[in-house]
Amino acid sequence: MEIITSFFEKALGLNVEELSTLHILVRCIFIYLIGIGLVRLGNKRFVGKMSAFDFILAIIIGSLLSRAITSENHFFSLLGASLLLILFHRGFSYVTARSDKFGNLIKGSERVIVKDGEILWDAMRRSNLSRQDLMQNLRLNARVENVEKVKEARLERNGDISIIVKDEN
Repeated sequence: MEIITSFFEKALGLNVEELSTLHILVRCIFIYLIGIGLVRLGNKRFVGKMSAFDFILAIIIGSLLSRAITSENHFFSLLGASLLLILFHRGFSYVTARSDKFGNLIKGSERVIVKDGEILWDAMRRSNLSRQDLMQNLRLNARVENVEKVKEARLERNGDISIIVKDEN
């Protein structure tokens, strides 16, 4: 076990006054591999279309891992903090999947912005959406140019706009 510890201390420059270029390069590779493991541990949603909940985690993890590469001190503490945040995120994800109230608190809630072909302007203002934003989404996501053809449109909690088109009959 001491051979492994000694190897990592030398390769990662854990007990040196100043990191060499080689130490930083080895740390980059090591952190890259650790980062992949952490993201895989986080779950698929973590790297897909991100909510604010996921985005904040990505920024913090990126910051911690970059510091682990360049800092002479706290290497394992920074890795531990990254792991703790991933586990914390998984715990929050578990609770939000089972509690609508907690999910709405952490991730926000969806908002109806079009109902039966009528734009709900109050909801649009609260969502900071313009008519142009709405129309762009109607064209791109529902292939509709007229809001009157929309049964319902919602601003989802991940920021996407989902659109249900009225039946043509």
